[in-house]
Amino acid sequence: MPILHAPVRVLGCGSLLMGNDGIGLRVIETLQKTELKNSEGIDIVDAGVCGLDLLNLFDGAKQIIIVDAILADSPVGSVHRIEGKDLIKKDTEPFNLVSVHDLTITDILRIGAEIQLLPEIVVIGIEIGARVTEATLEISSEVFKGVDEAIKVIRKEINCPH
Repeated sequence: MPILHAPVRVLGCGSLLMGNDGIGLRVIETLQKTELKNSEGIDIVDAGVCGLDLLNLFDGAKQIIIVDAILADSPVGSVHRIEGKDLIKKDTEPFNLVSVHDLTITDILRIGAEIQLLPEIVVIGIEIGARVTEATLEISSEVFKGVDEAIKVIRKEINCPH
């Protein structure tokens, strides 16, 4: 795990071994091929399957952008911008964030809010259409279409042109 110092961190979550669930990591791979990779003030990180370790990646950050697969009953490949504070609210579950493990991003943020001061958090969710149940390295072309749009949304979040 790299040492993180930048005030803005883009964290991709998911598992490349679970097909569409790895779309957040594909966004990170694409971002790392742009000029943003070496931008001062921005860390671009493959956070893998996350878990509570994700909270460690928040330390010292002012803004966290999490990119992950989502089930929102929307067209496959569509991109959603979700405020972290909306996910933390106890009485709502506005989106079904996908996890191949026991904890979702929503669970992690809710736990984090109880034990530490959280930075500003935004989740960029890419609709995958259905929960992934079998191991595969393939990401569907429909889901993959969300990568470019997600990058546009991320650039807007960090006030970066293009």
